[in-house]
Amino acid sequence: MKSLRYLAVLTALVIAGGCSTPPPPEQKVATLQTSQATSAPSSASTGSPEAARPRERLDMTPEETDQLYETYNRCLGENGLPQKGTGTGTGSGVGVAPGRPDPAKEAAAEAACIGKKPLPPWEYDTANPQAADFLHKMVLCLRAKGVRLVEESPVKPGDDRTAIEFGGKNNDPDSISKGLDLTPRCEKELSSGGGR
Repeated sequence: MKSLRYLAVLTALVIAGGCSTPPPPEQKVATLQTSQATSAPSSASTGSPEAARPRERLDMTPEETDQLYETYNRCLGENGLPQKGTGTGTGSGVGVAPGRPDPAKEAAAEAACIGKKPLPPWEYDTANPQAADFLHKMVLCLRAKGVRLVEESPVKPGDDRTAIEFGGKNNDPDSISKGLDLTPRCEKELSSGGGR
Protein backbone atom coordinates (compact mmCIF):
# COMPACT_ATOMS: atom_id res chain seq x y z
CA MET A 1 0.00 0.00 0.00
CA LYS A 2 2.89 2.32 0.76
CA SER A 3 4.36 1.81 -2.69
CA LEU A 4 1.00 2.58 -4.25
CA ARG A 5 0.83 5.86 -2.31
CA TYR A 6 4.37 6.81 -3.47
CA LEU A 7 3.43 5.94 -7.02
CA ALA A 8 0.32 8.15 -6.80
CA VAL A 9 2.34 11.06 -5.40
CA LEU A 10 5.04 10.61 -8.05
CA THR A 11 2.41 10.49 -10.82
CA ALA A 12 0.78 13.64 -9.46
CA LEU A 13 4.14 15.43 -9.46
CA VAL A 14 4.89 14.39 -13.05
CA ILE A 15 1.44 15.52 -14.21
CA ALA A 16 1.73 18.83 -12.30
CA GLY A 17 5.21 19.40 -13.70
CA GLY A 18 4.02 18.79 -17.26
CA CYS A 19 1.19 21.30 -16.90
CA SER A 20 3.30 24.12 -15.56
CA THR A 21 4.65 26.74 -17.94
CA PRO A 22 8.40 27.25 -18.29
CA PRO A 23 9.83 30.59 -17.18
CA PRO A 24 9.99 33.23 -19.97
CA PRO A 25 13.33 33.52 -21.73
CA GLU A 26 15.58 36.36 -20.63
CA GLN A 27 14.99 39.47 -22.73
CA LYS A 28 18.15 40.66 -24.51
CA VAL A 29 18.61 43.77 -26.63
CA ALA A 30 21.43 44.13 -29.11
CA THR A 31 23.60 47.19 -28.55
CA LEU A 32 26.41 48.74 -30.52
CA GLN A 33 29.39 49.81 -28.50
CA THR A 34 32.23 51.90 -29.82
CA SER A 35 35.57 52.59 -28.24
CA GLN A 36 35.38 56.34 -28.93
CA ALA A 37 32.26 58.44 -29.26
CA THR A 38 33.82 60.69 -31.90
CA SER A 39 35.62 58.05 -33.92
CA ALA A 40 35.31 58.41 -37.67
CA PRO A 41 33.35 55.77 -39.54
CA SER A 42 35.44 53.03 -41.09
CA SER A 43 35.76 53.27 -44.85
CA ALA A 44 35.35 49.51 -45.06
CA SER A 45 31.98 49.65 -43.32
CA THR A 46 30.47 52.17 -45.71
CA GLY A 47 30.13 51.54 -49.40
CA SER A 48 29.47 55.17 -50.34
CA PRO A 49 31.69 57.29 -52.60
CA GLU A 50 32.40 59.38 -49.50
CA ALA A 51 34.29 56.44 -48.01
CA ALA A 52 37.00 56.65 -50.67
CA ARG A 53 37.55 60.39 -50.26
CA PRO A 54 40.64 61.56 -48.40
CA ARG A 55 39.97 63.09 -44.98
CA GLU A 56 41.75 65.94 -43.28
CA ARG A 57 42.89 65.26 -39.73
CA LEU A 58 43.42 67.69 -36.88
CA ASP A 59 47.01 66.52 -36.50
CA MET A 60 47.98 67.14 -40.15
CA THR A 61 50.71 69.61 -40.98
CA PRO A 62 49.83 72.50 -43.32
CA GLU A 63 51.96 70.78 -45.98
CA GLU A 64 49.96 67.54 -45.70
CA THR A 65 46.69 69.45 -45.97
CA ASP A 66 48.00 71.41 -48.96
CA GLN A 67 48.95 68.13 -50.64
CA LEU A 68 45.37 66.81 -50.28
CA TYR A 69 43.98 69.95 -51.91
CA GLU A 70 46.70 70.03 -54.57
CA THR A 71 45.54 66.61 -55.79
CA TYR A 72 41.92 67.79 -55.85
CA ASN A 73 42.76 71.07 -57.62
CA ARG A 74 44.89 69.24 -60.21
CA CYS A 75 41.91 66.97 -60.94
CA LEU A 76 39.66 70.02 -61.39
CA GLY A 77 42.20 71.48 -63.83
CA GLU A 78 42.37 68.22 -65.78
CA ASN A 79 38.58 68.35 -66.06
CA GLY A 80 38.37 71.83 -67.54
CA LEU A 81 38.55 74.24 -64.59
CA PRO A 82 41.42 76.75 -64.73
CA GLN A 83 43.58 76.57 -61.64
CA LYS A 84 43.85 79.69 -59.54
CA GLY A 85 46.89 81.82 -60.18
CA THR A 86 47.52 80.61 -63.72
CA GLY A 87 47.96 83.25 -66.36
CA THR A 88 46.00 83.55 -69.59
CA GLY A 89 48.93 84.47 -71.79
CA THR A 90 47.90 88.09 -72.48
CA GLY A 91 51.40 88.93 -73.69
CA SER A 92 51.94 91.55 -71.00
CA GLY A 93 53.97 89.16 -68.87
CA VAL A 94 51.43 89.48 -66.07
CA GLY A 95 49.19 86.53 -65.32
CA VAL A 96 45.49 87.30 -65.18
CA ALA A 97 43.37 85.40 -62.72
CA PRO A 98 40.64 83.44 -64.47
CA GLY A 99 37.05 84.61 -64.15
CA ARG A 100 34.19 82.53 -62.82
CA PRO A 101 33.87 79.42 -65.02
CA ASP A 102 30.68 78.29 -66.70
CA PRO A 103 28.48 76.78 -63.91
CA ALA A 104 27.78 73.64 -65.97
CA LYS A 105 31.50 73.13 -66.61
CA GLU A 106 32.24 73.72 -62.92
CA ALA A 107 29.59 71.22 -61.81
CA ALA A 108 30.89 68.60 -64.27
CA ALA A 109 34.49 69.03 -63.05
CA GLU A 110 33.44 68.84 -59.40
CA ALA A 111 31.42 65.69 -60.08
CA ALA A 112 34.39 64.10 -61.85
CA CYS A 113 36.71 64.92 -58.93
CA ILE A 114 34.41 64.25 -55.96
CA GLY A 115 36.48 61.19 -55.00
CA LYS A 116 39.54 63.43 -54.53
CA LYS A 117 37.82 66.28 -52.65
CA PRO A 118 39.03 66.16 -49.04
CA LEU A 119 36.47 65.64 -46.31
CA PRO A 120 36.83 67.86 -43.24
CA PRO A 121 38.31 66.46 -40.05
CA TRP A 122 35.74 64.14 -38.44
CA GLU A 123 35.46 66.49 -35.45
CA TYR A 124 34.11 69.23 -37.77
CA ASP A 125 32.20 67.00 -40.23
CA THR A 126 28.46 67.73 -40.33
CA ALA A 127 27.93 63.96 -40.79
CA ASN A 128 29.35 63.48 -37.27
CA PRO A 129 26.47 63.65 -34.76
CA GLN A 130 28.89 65.06 -32.17
CA ALA A 131 30.42 67.79 -34.35
CA ALA A 132 28.17 70.50 -32.90
CA ASP A 133 29.23 69.51 -29.38
CA PHE A 134 32.91 69.61 -30.39
CA LEU A 135 32.42 73.05 -31.94
CA HIS A 136 30.71 74.35 -28.80
CA LYS A 137 33.60 73.08 -26.66
CA MET A 138 36.06 74.74 -29.06
CA VAL A 139 34.34 78.11 -28.57
CA LEU A 140 34.41 77.69 -24.78
CA CYS A 141 38.10 76.71 -24.90
CA LEU A 142 39.01 79.73 -27.05
CA ARG A 143 37.07 82.10 -24.77
CA ALA A 144 38.82 80.61 -21.74
CA LYS A 145 42.16 81.37 -23.41
CA GLY A 146 41.25 85.04 -23.95
CA VAL A 147 39.59 85.20 -27.38
CA ARG A 148 36.84 87.76 -26.78
CA LEU A 149 34.85 87.59 -30.00
CA VAL A 150 34.36 83.99 -31.14
CA GLU A 151 31.09 82.32 -32.14
CA GLU A 152 29.81 79.10 -33.68
CA SER A 153 29.00 79.69 -37.33
CA PRO A 154 25.51 78.46 -38.29
CA VAL A 155 25.57 75.42 -40.59
CA LYS A 156 23.89 76.10 -43.92
CA PRO A 157 22.28 73.45 -46.14
CA GLY A 158 24.97 71.73 -48.18
CA ASP A 159 27.79 72.56 -45.74
CA ASP A 160 30.00 69.57 -45.00
CA ARG A 161 31.81 71.16 -42.06
CA THR A 162 31.04 73.18 -38.95
CA ALA A 163 32.98 76.40 -38.46
CA ILE A 164 33.98 79.09 -35.99
CA GLU A 165 33.75 82.83 -36.64
CA PHE A 166 36.29 85.22 -35.12
CA GLY A 167 36.18 88.98 -34.70
CA GLY A 168 32.48 89.73 -34.47
CA LYS A 169 30.67 92.16 -36.77
CA ASN A 170 33.56 94.66 -36.69
CA ASN A 171 36.28 92.08 -37.45
CA ASP A 172 38.21 92.69 -34.24
CA PRO A 173 41.84 92.02 -35.26
CA ASP A 174 42.90 90.89 -31.77
CA SER A 175 40.16 88.23 -31.63
CA ILE A 176 40.95 87.04 -35.15
CA SER A 177 44.69 86.82 -34.47
CA LYS A 178 44.34 85.11 -31.08
CA GLY A 179 41.62 82.81 -32.38
CA LEU A 180 43.69 81.59 -35.31
CA ASP A 181 46.77 81.14 -33.12
CA LEU A 182 44.95 79.27 -30.33
CA THR A 183 42.66 77.06 -32.44
CA PRO A 184 45.25 74.26 -32.89
CA ARG A 185 45.92 74.22 -29.14
CA CYS A 186 42.21 73.86 -28.30
CA GLU A 187 41.76 71.21 -31.01
CA LYS A 188 44.62 69.21 -29.55
CA GLU A 189 43.29 69.53 -26.00
CA LEU A 190 39.77 68.50 -26.96
CA SER A 191 40.69 65.69 -29.34
CA SER A 192 43.07 64.14 -26.81
CA GLY A 193 40.33 63.98 -24.17
CA GLY A 194 41.05 67.21 -22.30
CA GLY A 195 38.05 69.41 -21.62
CA ARG A 196 35.49 66.69 -22.30
